[in-house]
Amino acid sequence: MTKIALVLGGGVSLGAYTGGAVSEILRALTTGDRRHESGPTRIHVITGTSAGALNASLAARCLAVNRELIPWIESAWVDGADATHLLNANRKNRSAWLDDSIIDELTRALITADAAAEDSYSSAAGDPLRVGVTLANLSGVRYDIPYGFLNVPERSFGTRLHDDSLAIELNRSTGAADPAWETLRQASLASSAFPFAFPVRTLHRSPADYPGASLPDMRGEDLPMSYVDGGLFDTAPLGLAKRLVERDPNFRADDWRYILVEPTLRSSGATVGGSTVEAPRAALDLAADLTRAVLGQSAAQDWVRANRVNARLEVLTALVERLPELNDRLHDPDELGLGRRIGELAERVAEMQVALDPTSAVAAHSGSDAADQYLDRHLRRIEADTRYESALAQSDSRAGRSRLAKLVFLLESAGGLCGKDFMNLYLVAPPQAGELAGDYLANFGGFFNREWRANDFRAGRRDARRVLEESLADVISYEASGDADYEVESIDPTWESVPTSTRRQLVRVLEDEADRTLAELRPGGLAALFKWAWKPVLKRWLVERATRALREAR
Repeated sequence: MTKIALVLGGGVSLGAYTGGAVSEILRALTTGDRRHESGPTRIHVITGTSAGALNASLAARCLAVNRELIPWIESAWVDGADATHLLNANRKNRSAWLDDSIIDELTRALITADAAAEDSYSSAAGDPLRVGVTLANLSGVRYDIPYGFLNVPERSFGTRLHDDSLAIELNRSTGAADPAWETLRQASLASSAFPFAFPVRTLHRSPADYPGASLPDMRGEDLPMSYVDGGLFDTAPLGLAKRLVERDPNFRADDWRYILVEPTLRSSGATVGGSTVEAPRAALDLAADLTRAVLGQSAAQDWVRANRVNARLEVLTALVERLPELNDRLHDPDELGLGRRIGELAERVAEMQVALDPTSAVAAHSGSDAADQYLDRHLRRIEADTRYESALAQSDSRAGRSRLAKLVFLLESAGGLCGKDFMNLYLVAPPQAGELAGDYLANFGGFFNREWRANDFRAGRRDARRVLEESLADVISYEASGDADYEVESIDPTWESVPTSTRRQLVRVLEDEADRTLAELRPGGLAALFKWAWKPVLKRWLVERATRALREAR
């Protein structure tokens, strides 16, 4: 059976692009022919971060409750995510620049809407359907990890991990009013809370979500934790998708396809060698460059890691196939000494792996048998793995097969490949750097112009269509809609092309923030006496400086 893991990247206003790609994929799976010799093609896992987390929640709702909501993905991004709603000088929560109340309203209306007569679990959804979002945990979760020094192996240090996530499992019995939807909605809002732009979000987490952690005693109550944009650490959550895939005990028997939608991961036309790289000209340019650097780095990390693992797995598989030829003693049941040495080394490596991974479920159970459980689990996996089947079959004794399986475990551990599987990776991304209008103003630019968001949405549909037709035609066949839905214009976003009303609204917000900042100043002496004179001048200077930076921004 072909199973899809849909991985949705972030990118602030570039969520319009991701929404377009998601819409096209959902249309293909819900209306097309999902033929496959071993069964239909379904989405079993969805992960997202930042704006991708919102799209992940919308996609899950379309699949698990009502596919008639698919067109609303476009409405939410193109019509709802507009600066006229976000730039609210009268917002209640003034801890950030933008008002997130419109996002709150949209998610309530779409993700936690009341039940409808046409509600039904889509045949394109796996049962169960696992959905996860990444989070940046400001509170941090403390773990005690061994230093690894040979002379003081018992010494450990306490560290806080801020890279966090939340996952839920949906199935045919999960109705429209199930509490899981509110949990997912809140997590998606937290994952998309870009620092300073949107307010920090608080979620209450169960201690069971953090096995092996050193947590305060809450007497059975959930832990309140503060979160911001999950894209700060991982804006292309392939790793989270892989973990959710592996919750299925028989996942290796299925044909898994990982589709990554990532608007910030694209080929760049700029080069460092042989060309001049322009330095940031203003603070706003520096902020934009830093944002692109952080999001670009976090977008690439899982993708690069997955490709490296795939390459190493190919080498490992080829090596294991040659092991019996390299040393025929491996299969000799009388080679007890060799078997004992390999077994002792495998046990030692298992102990080290458990000690170095305190977040694992096995390590959480501590005790002397934690390493034995870890080793036994991986040996069973290795003996059932089709990649090693021919090598293990060459041994006609149980002792020989066990010895070879332990040797494979050692090779996997040495290469950082223990339990890793080859991932069939497919990328939906813009083919050219700078093609999306939402790239403007550190990926916030799309909020300022509806036509820019509509154009980026069509670009997402276009690129998803290309991948579906050219790379996934063996498992999905569908008839694309009219060409107008995929037409993308060449747009050069500038401050002057932002609607006049939106520019005025932004200036009003800047003036309001300047007033708030100046009101908090408590000067003394003559400055206090003449504040009526210098405060208006300083306010005008601050606003003019900010608007000039916007005009000059790339």
